[in-house]
Amino acid sequence: MKDYTYVLDAFLNKFSKNFIFISFPMGYGGNTLNRVISSSPEIYWDGDSTAYPDDLEGFPVAYDSLSDPHFANFTEQHLCCTHTGTDFMYPDSKRDRIHKLTKIWKNNVFLDKRLCINSHNSLDLAKKHTKITIVRLYGKAPTFRHFINDIPSDSYSVSSPNAINIDVNDIFSSDYGTFETTYLDLCSKLDITPRINRVRAFILLWLEKQERYKKLKIS
Repeated sequence: MKDYTYVLDAFLNKFSKNFIFISFPMGYGGNTLNRVISSSPEIYWDGDSTAYPDDLEGFPVAYDSLSDPHFANFTEQHLCCTHTGTDFMYPDSKRDRIHKLTKIWKNNVFLDKRLCINSHNSLDLAKKHTKITIVRLYGKAPTFRHFINDIPSDSYSVSSPNAINIDVNDIFSSDYGTFETTYLDLCSKLDITPRINRVRAFILLWLEKQERYKKLKIS
C-alpha cells in the first residue's frame, strides 16, 4: 500500500494554525483530552464533544479487539474509553482518510476554527511539525484506569517550544482545585474559552465509569 503521509504533512504544514496535536501513550486518556479541548467554541467538533449518549452507558465507537490485539474488549472500550469516532490517528498513510480530512477542509467546515488530531507520537512529532501546537499528556501511569492489561510504563514530557505538557493525573484529578488549575492553564496557553462546569462534569462521569469497570472486573 502506498504511503500518503507526505501529502498529509504538506497539508498540515500549510494550514498549521488550524490544528492541535494531542500526543499521548495508549491508556492516558488522549481521546478524553481531545473531547475536553474540543468543548471550547474555538475548536471544531460536530456536536457536543462532552455529551455522553442518553441511551448508552458509553460512547458507541469501539474497535475490533480480535483483529487488533492492542484494542481492549468491547465492554472495556465502552466504559473506559471515549473514542472520538474520527477513525484518524496521526500519522495515517491511508489515502481515503487523508481525503476525508481535506474534503472537510475544502467544505469550510472548520476554516475559522482549529481541529484536534490524536497521535501516539511525541518527540518526532514536535520536531517534524514545529508550527503546530502539541499538547502532550505525560506523568506517572494513571492508576484510575482499570484495563485488562496494565499500562506498561510512565509517560515523559516533551521539551519543545511548540509543546504544552499536561500531567495526566492533574487534568483528570478527582480533586477540583488540581483539575481547575491545570485546565485553566491549558486553556490560557491554547487561547481558548474554558468550559469549566461542562468539562468537570464530563471528567467526573468518565472517572466513575472507570470505577464501574473495575467492579465488573473483580465480580
